[in-house]
Amino acid sequence: MSRRNRSLDGAASLLLALAVLGALAARPAPAPSPTPPAAPGPAAGAVPVHVAGIRPTGPDQVLLLLADDGERRAVPIAVGRDQGIAIYLGKMKAETTRPLTHDLLATILGVVGAVIEKITVTDLKDDVYFAEIALRAGGKLHPIDARPSDAIALAVRLNAPMYSVASLLKPIGGPESGEPALHADARLGLTLQELDPDLAESLGAADVEGVLVASVAKGGRAERAGVRRGDIVQALDGRPIPGLPAYLEAAGKEVKTLTIWRDGRTTTLEKLTP
Repeated sequence: MSRRNRSLDGAASLLLALAVLGALAARPAPAPSPTPPAAPGPAAGAVPVHVAGIRPTGPDQVLLLLADDGERRAVPIAVGRDQGIAIYLGKMKAETTRPLTHDLLATILGVVGAVIEKITVTDLKDDVYFAEIALRAGGKLHPIDARPSDAIALAVRLNAPMYSVASLLKPIGGPESGEPALHADARLGLTLQELDPDLAESLGAADVEGVLVASVAKGGRAERAGVRRGDIVQALDGRPIPGLPAYLEAAGKEVKTLTIWRDGRTTTLEKLTP
C-alpha cells in the first residue's frame, strides 16, 4: 500500500512566498560576487527522478509515481486529487484561465529573483513522505522543508531537477507501487498510464477512451513516429485500447500503426518500424 503525502493547509505555498519576500526586504543587498556559488548536486544516495505516472486510487486521492531514468523503480506517493491535477497541469505546461496557487508562487519567486535549484524527496517517517526544496535567494542557499506534492508542483513549472533518496524507490508494478500503475513499453519507447477522468477533462478529452502517454523516450520508435507526451493512445493496428490491460494484450505482436488523440483530433501514425 502506498504511503501518503503530508497533510497541510494549501496556503502553505503562499506562506513560503511571503517568507521569501520578507527575508529579501529585511536583508541589505549583498555585495556583488564575481563568481556565483555553485549549484548544489544531488544529496548522497539520491538519484534523479521524474513524474512518470499519476493514477487515481479513490474518489479524492491519486497515486503519484516518481520514477528513475530507466522507469524500473519509482517512489509511490499518495496525494490529494487536486494536488495530482496541479502537478499534471504543471508538467504539461497547460494554460488555465487564472493562475493556480503553484503558478502564482512560481511567478513570485521569479519576480524576487529566487531560484529553485532542485527538490529532493528525503525521507519516509510514519507513512509520511518528506521533501526539501533547495532555494537560492539573497545570495544564499536555503533548504526549505516541504510536502513532496508542493515541491514537485513547483519543480515541474520551473524545470527544476528532481531527486529522491535511493532507498525510497520501489520496483514498478510491485506491491508498494499499486497494480497496474503504468506500463513502460521499451520496444516502442514510451510509458503509458490509465486515463483518469479528471485528467481527461483537463485535456479537453472527457469523452475520449484510451491510455495516456506519460513519457516518450528520446530517439525511440514512438518519438520518431511523432508520439508526444500527453497523447491518448486509442488503438494499436486498428484494435481499440480502452485501458492498459487491452494495450498489453494488443502489444503482444509487432505494432505497425498507432492511433492517437491529440488536441481534439484523431491521427494514425504509421512509422513505427525499428
